[in-house]
Amino acid sequence: MGLYQRSGSRFWWMTYTMNGERNFESTKTTSKNLARKIWMKREGEIALGLFKVGWAGERMTFDQLCEEFERSHFAGLAENTVQGHRSYLKNLKAFFANCTLDKITVESVETYRDQRKQQPAKHNPKQTVKGATVNRELECLKCILDLALNRKYIPDNPASAVKHFNELRERPVRRMLTLDEERRILEVAPPHLRVAIILLSQTGGRTYSEGFSLRWDQVDFESKVIRLDNNVKTPGSVEPIPLSEYACDVLKAWKEEQGTGSRYVFPSPVLPDRPISTVKTAWNATLKRAGVPHFPLYTLRHVFCTRLSGVAPDAVVQRAMRHTSPETKRRYQLGMADQVRKAVEKANTRLYGRRRALHFRDSRVQKQEEGSATAGK
Repeated sequence: MGLYQRSGSRFWWMTYTMNGERNFESTKTTSKNLARKIWMKREGEIALGLFKVGWAGERMTFDQLCEEFERSHFAGLAENTVQGHRSYLKNLKAFFANCTLDKITVESVETYRDQRKQQPAKHNPKQTVKGATVNRELECLKCILDLALNRKYIPDNPASAVKHFNELRERPVRRMLTLDEERRILEVAPPHLRVAIILLSQTGGRTYSEGFSLRWDQVDFESKVIRLDNNVKTPGSVEPIPLSEYACDVLKAWKEEQGTGSRYVFPSPVLPDRPISTVKTAWNATLKRAGVPHFPLYTLRHVFCTRLSGVAPDAVVQRAMRHTSPETKRRYQLGMADQVRKAVEKANTRLYGRRRALHFRDSRVQKQEEGSATAGK
């Protein structure tokens, strides 16, 4: 291997031997120091087996890789997850189309990210696509290109170096649901939504996968638990969900009231043999009638965790939320300001007693002023 200058070219060239063949390549730079760094980097890549002439990604298109990804990756995923991936793939294919893998660079992925963010949202054309949606698509792209990397189609994954959007800026402010707001919501909610609100706030279940898709054969009134199938989000989620007396009474009354014979607790009004697909319209209308600021229905899982945390130890909360780690509950706790304030007041009482701990004026100046006022009298 070595550096040399070719006649008629202003760039430095490097030569190296790989697989018994001698290769010549331009460094694309007129600086000898930079060309030497490029040459040394190539030397290291060859030594480590990271450089390869004629990668399969130079011939394989993104569409072909997606077909391999579906065959190898979808088999172990839940149906809802597969549907989500297919939605991501649809948008990714529309951009990268017949592009070969070696043409997918960090710059092209960043271009996709920025252009996708500016597109109108599917259900509200007046708004653009949320950053969270783009981030999920970028994660899907990274997973696809990881497959290509593992199968030696490409030397590296360009999606790994692309920065994601800050999702926290788009999320609504998290706040605790007060008892008064809960009462007002239940008073104006339609029957099926009222039952769902009570069920979710009493069990901490996930809105659709564990709430609105619930079947009657999964509800064990005798043992007062809900037994989910293995088609759940995490391994810990398969644990039975305890039902309170309040939740049991509501579900029993709802079953008698329903009288449709559907196997689902919340059947679709159009197709009773299927669960209801969405309640977004009913939920938004209910909050508006109740005069409560909008918040996602999933917040009821946070409400359940926060209320339980005030009366139960971490081990019980972890079991109730079916989390694999006790630290996960920190993200679900809302409105802990009162608890923190009481703890600070308790600490202040222990440290300072009943005396004032803060003076806005210097104590010596205050004593001088008090002495002058006494002398004046």
